[in-house]
Amino acid sequence: MNKLLQALLTVIVAVTASWLVAGHAAVPFAHTQSVYERVLASGTLRCGYFEEAPFTIIDPNTGKKSGIAVELAEKVAAELSLKVEWVGAISWGTLGADLENGRYDAICGSLFNLPRAGRVGYTIPYTYVPVYAYTQYGRTEFDDKFDTLDWSKITVAGLDGEGSTTIALKKLPQAKFNVLPQTSQIAEMLTSVADKKADMGFVMPTVFKNFDKANPGRLQKIQSDKPFYVFNVSFGVKTDEPAFKNMLDFVMRNLASDGTLQNLFDKYDPDGLLFRPAALYRAASN
Repeated sequence: MNKLLQALLTVIVAVTASWLVAGHAAVPFAHTQSVYERVLASGTLRCGYFEEAPFTIIDPNTGKKSGIAVELAEKVAAELSLKVEWVGAISWGTLGADLENGRYDAICGSLFNLPRAGRVGYTIPYTYVPVYAYTQYGRTEFDDKFDTLDWSKITVAGLDGEGSTTIALKKLPQAKFNVLPQTSQIAEMLTSVADKKADMGFVMPTVFKNFDKANPGRLQKIQSDKPFYVFNVSFGVKTDEPAFKNMLDFVMRNLASDGTLQNLFDKYDPDGLLFRPAALYRAASN
C-alpha cells in the first residue's frame, strides 16, 4: 500500500510539474510599455510644467507659453520628429508619483537638481542657476559677512519644497525660518521679507528682477563675492527610464554644441543674470 501511494504521489508531482512548465511557457509575462516606447509610438512628448520666468512664461490673456525651457522642449521634440503636448501644471507634492503614474513623460521646465527622495530622475543640466540673498532696501549689515553672521539671530523667508529653501535649511541649521506653504507664490515669500517678517530670502536673480519691477525700492541684493548656491537645472524624468533619458540627453548636448541653447539664453536673459550653458566645443550659430 505504501508503495502504491508513493507511486501515485510521484505521478501527481510529475503531472503537476509538467502543467506548471507548460502553463508558464504558454502565458508570458505582460510587457509594460516604457516611456521611451510610448513617446516614439505616439509621436508626442507629454510635458508637465510650472511657471518660472525666464524659463516658462505664460501669457495671462492667451495662455500661450514661451521661455527658455518651453522653446528647448519644442526644439528637442522637433529634432526627434515629435510634437509637444503641454499636459498641465505640476504639483510639487506629487511630482514623483505623477511621473511614475505617467501623468506626463517629462517635466519640461527649470527643475533644480535635488534628491527628492530618489523619485525623480534628471536629464543632463542645460544651465546652472545662481541663487543670491535679498533683504530690505537700505540694510547693509549682512554685506560680505555670510561666514561670520550669527545665524541664530536671523530669520530666513522660505517656500515649502522650493529648491532655494531646501538648500538654505540644510546649509543654515542655526537660522530661524518663516516658511510659507507650497500653495504660496515665490513673490509672496519676497513680500514677507519686504514686510520685515524675515531678514532675508534666497532666489535666483531673474526672480528678483521681476519682483523689483513690480515692487521697486523694497528689496536689494546682499553683497557677496559669490552666490549662496548654484543649482544644476534640468528636465525631470522617471527614474527607471535610461533609454528615454539618454535620448533627451543626446539632443540637449547637440543643442548646446550648435549654439541653440546660447541663443535661447540671449533671447530671454539679455542682461546675463543666469550662467550661460557651456559646451566643450561650439559651432558658429546662425
